[in-house]
Amino acid sequence: MTAVRGQDRTLGNRAASATLWGGVNMALGRVVQFATTIIVARMIAPEHFGALAVAIVVQTIATNMAELGATAALARGNGDPDKIAPTVFSIALVTSGVMTAAAVALAPALAAAFDDPAATPVIQVLSITILLQGIGAVPSTMVWREFLQKPRVVVDLCSLVTVLVLVVPMALDGWGAMALAWSRVGGQLVAMAGYWIITPKRYAPGFDRSVAVEILRLGMPLAMANLVVFVTLNVDYLMIGRMLDPTALGLYLLAFNLAGLPSSVITAVIRATAVPTFGRLFAEGTLGPLAARFVTGVSYCAFPISAMVIALAHPLIVTAYGGAWAPAGIALATLGVFGATRILVELFADLSVGAGRTVWLFWVQVAWLAALTPALFLGVTWWGIAGAGIAHATVACLVVIPLYVHSLTSVLQTTAWQLLRGSIPPLAAATVAGTAAWLATQGMANPGVALAAGTLVGSTLYVLLTFRQGKQLVTDVRGLLQAKGAVSAPSHAGTAGSAGTP
Repeated sequence: MTAVRGQDRTLGNRAASATLWGGVNMALGRVVQFATTIIVARMIAPEHFGALAVAIVVQTIATNMAELGATAALARGNGDPDKIAPTVFSIALVTSGVMTAAAVALAPALAAAFDDPAATPVIQVLSITILLQGIGAVPSTMVWREFLQKPRVVVDLCSLVTVLVLVVPMALDGWGAMALAWSRVGGQLVAMAGYWIITPKRYAPGFDRSVAVEILRLGMPLAMANLVVFVTLNVDYLMIGRMLDPTALGLYLLAFNLAGLPSSVITAVIRATAVPTFGRLFAEGTLGPLAARFVTGVSYCAFPISAMVIALAHPLIVTAYGGAWAPAGIALATLGVFGATRILVELFADLSVGAGRTVWLFWVQVAWLAALTPALFLGVTWWGIAGAGIAHATVACLVVIPLYVHSLTSVLQTTAWQLLRGSIPPLAAATVAGTAAWLATQGMANPGVALAAGTLVGSTLYVLLTFRQGKQLVTDVRGLLQAKGAVSAPSHAGTAGSAGTP
């Protein structure tokens, strides 16, 4: 009887529950992560953040290539995991091992490319996380696929607490960037173990050639797109490291992470359910009509946060990290614009994956990188770290978003106006609210007071300007998530449920 009820649960209800717990997960995770960054920033010098930035670039690119996009076939939710998972596991295990070995061996050359030899041991230590993520690729994807966000909260929180427990004594003991690297390894190890514990079903490595061909047909374009997008999002570190100095790179890393906080939180909440949900909605033929609602909802939540980051960049940096990091404020202000656009870009990417449009996704990333590289060179040359933010925002608005909209309107059978019109009122209101917050804080000497006053003025004005749209949005989302029988859960959900799916 339990299995039958599990099969009868609608996709909307499962997604609603997973999104709620995904939001809780991200809120707790970001609080811990933000606190960790504040603590560590007051213990180590900006140049140590520069060495970490170099290592993160290498680790991120290698990690997102390590399983060749194979987990996408498992995550989309419209295939049999018993048939797919063993082959995915084998691919992830072999490729992550190769990537880890390559990162360790090439660390000196990679550090030299960034003109920061001190980053060599940091790269080598962080490369351990590549192998750990490969080992945990299938369990973490099954947790994602089956909407197990509630138990995932515990796993991710334990991972973040592990990072905090390790990094503080190491930083106090003078480990510098190595404290940040080893603490991330510890956190990844805890996360990997946790996913293995909560996964609805455990799989051993295996290999089916016909399955591998199908997996790689979908996954390789996505893996290549991931490679290009992460090069795109990290080429600024390379240029700043070579054109400026490690201190500037450390300041920029802090500003980039803070500017990207709204997008990382919101997109992570969405991605708790996005690809499995979008894949199933696309298969049912209902993704097109609903895509505009997703764009509207994301814009309504994201734009005012980014507006406050832009308007209150200086008091935010000084209040959180101290006066030594004040020069990062100008970079944060320009990167805040990119933070807002990046949220839409990430949503469009998830819609593309859900619709199976991975080849086009790859070419969008190629165009993004081709346009961004010269823009970054000019921006950094003319305006330093602030110029990098200007380049990011310009290319995202003029190149990346138009390309995604062109692709999605074709595959989802909608128009650009229908897709984007819901984002225009939040954008206008956020612009007005941000301007008011900035004006309200001019002349305030105390950064903490300025931050509090600006946030109060800006957020109040935004709520007043968008009250009707916000009320309607809440009604629409509630109706969407509570709809009964709109899209049924896949038939294997009952089997998975008997193994632990709530």
